[in-house]
Amino acid sequence: MSSTSKFSKPAIAVLLIIIIVVIGGASYYYTTLHPSAPSTAPTTLIVDKASELQSLDPGFDYEYAGWEIIQNVYQTLVWYNGTGTTSFKGVLAESWTTSPDGMVYTFKLRQGVKFNNGDPFDASVVKYSIDRVLKMNQSPSWILAQDMDLDSVRVVDPYTVEIHLTRPYTAFLDTLSCAVASIVDPMVVEAHGGTIANSTNPWMDSNAVGTGPFYVLEWVKGDHVTLKRNSNYWGTPPPLETVIIYYKSSVQTRLVDLKTGAAQMAFVEVNHVPEVNGTKGIIVQSLGLTYHIDSVYFNEKKFPFNIKQVRQAVAHAINYNAIRMINNGLTVPYVGPIAKGLEGYDESIQPYAYDVTLAKELLAEAGFPDGKGIPTLTFMYLTGDVSIALEAQEIQQDLSNIGIDVTLLGLSFATYMNTPLGDPTDPKMPELGWTGWYADYAAPDDYVIPFANPDFPPAGFNPSYYSNSRVTELMYSAPYELDPAKRIAMYNEITQIMYDDAAYAWMGQFKGYYVFRENVHGVYYNPILGGYDYSTIYLTPP
Repeated sequence: MSSTSKFSKPAIAVLLIIIIVVIGGASYYYTTLHPSAPSTAPTTLIVDKASELQSLDPGFDYEYAGWEIIQNVYQTLVWYNGTGTTSFKGVLAESWTTSPDGMVYTFKLRQGVKFNNGDPFDASVVKYSIDRVLKMNQSPSWILAQDMDLDSVRVVDPYTVEIHLTRPYTAFLDTLSCAVASIVDPMVVEAHGGTIANSTNPWMDSNAVGTGPFYVLEWVKGDHVTLKRNSNYWGTPPPLETVIIYYKSSVQTRLVDLKTGAAQMAFVEVNHVPEVNGTKGIIVQSLGLTYHIDSVYFNEKKFPFNIKQVRQAVAHAINYNAIRMINNGLTVPYVGPIAKGLEGYDESIQPYAYDVTLAKELLAEAGFPDGKGIPTLTFMYLTGDVSIALEAQEIQQDLSNIGIDVTLLGLSFATYMNTPLGDPTDPKMPELGWTGWYADYAAPDDYVIPFANPDFPPAGFNPSYYSNSRVTELMYSAPYELDPAKRIAMYNEITQIMYDDAAYAWMGQFKGYYVFRENVHGVYYNPILGGYDYSTIYLTPP
């Protein structure tokens, strides 16, 4: 299934992921997970979100609004253990073992599990679900296809499956935790169009039957999704009976709903957090460091960013502290492509320093003293987020300080996400711009490959069109190296090479926060959650 490998992941899906940002928090509030709510507690939760999901189909959907619903309705064999991303717990699998060579995983499945419609779960269902993703060959399928094929999942008995990998992949359990690895009901799928190779299933896009704690009662497109408690759920029933998620693009509307109690939880953009922080009855809960990163890309297929010293000059011309202040101090310096907190991050490499003198020296070395000889450049950024627009303006000013004129090009989401699909040498293609990234799963290759793989453009991400033969060699080897020390050394070498090449200017890694009313409890955060895990949340009387 080479067409669905990690090395050809479509950019449209990637860019859908990066826009839904989990951004920093302004104060700290600690909440403990409670197993149950008071008997007098309300059981309906109202949530306001900014962006609506695209699809309910785990085999197709590839954006966080959809993953939030999928992760509450469907389940995977395993998932991350609590708030961390370094260990796993069984979900639909009770236990598992791994062969010494890392090629075969054997899963003992949970018995007595039913889908919300009452259909049974067993080993054949697991095989059907994974094979379906591979056959559909849609945007997120690369996550499974990189180390599995249609012969990988083998039914040993009704409650045992073996998964034979095509190569020993150290992040295999991470990929099984993704929404794309959700277990679907074969009887429902086959009754509504089945699985067609290289195609989507329209019925599954709008409907869901899963084994999770909730089921989808309705999806009124353009307005809301209603989740209801699954009476057939095999686990502890969630405290909430109903969750209604409204999709409201206006932050002011969301703020009013939150302040009046019309919504108990809401997405609040970073620039509007001061409007609720400290407000009686509202909690701004700090989440700590997320895996979301921001950067400036350089189109290396166009002049002048085909010259390394020019890229280095720009990397040192950016006032990173000013960028941090734009984001209310809610980013930390980092050196990409790997995010802090993931295996392979190299703390010994210091972030680019803001140094106008050095930037001018580098430009002069490249043959452009005071920027002379460099035409006016275009900086592309995403509209709709005030902080991103302010970052673009800051960078425009910073580059003018070293003699480089920049024109800002703000694009809507739809136009922005299609722009990297174009010819990088096209005169209309921007020379540089803003970009962001958030993990599909918690592994370093989910960062290295999107930012460094020369095979991505024009069918994928890597907006810098960066290419380095040694990085490519390491990129293809590191994820499959079973020796942790050797693997980390490979990722460290990748980081150093990309740093020296100034492949990107790494701007900041975000802290995160949730905003909710004080009668909301049991909220927890995991960096790979698409949104909230509603199964742990409960309400007390307002």
